[in-house]
Amino acid sequence: MAEYYLLGDKIECLAADVFSKKITPSMPQNHPKIGLSLKYSCERDGSIEIIKELIPKKALISDTSHLNLNDKLSANSFYCLVKGIRPISKSKIGGHTGRHSSQFIKTNDYTFSEISKPFLHIQNAIDKRISEIENK
Repeated sequence: MAEYYLLGDKIECLAADVFSKKITPSMPQNHPKIGLSLKYSCERDGSIEIIKELIPKKALISDTSHLNLNDKLSANSFYCLVKGIRPISKSKIGGHTGRHSSQFIKTNDYTFSEISKPFLHIQNAIDKRISEIENK
């Protein structure tokens, strides 16, 4: 299992577990590579983890996507595209992040996800470390 935190990190899979404090579906859209799909905006801290790999294990949208079982994105905000136009039912998970409840969806079709806003403290720590290395 690998966990990814940076702006632009991506995953692609056939099924994923999605946790976030706020999950909002969009209107159906026709994606040129995957067809009709719904985009879910996941805000206020969350994660998405691959529970079923692509077969064959080849990225459809981005060559830089992570594709391995249990690969996980964690971020302040991310979005996911899920093939199909039927909205996925959300359930509430109590105490997922501290004492605040979160929402949960399980995707069961092609899923693409990308971090749109990383955790600020992680991004700052990485930027600081890069700066220290460059100044040596």
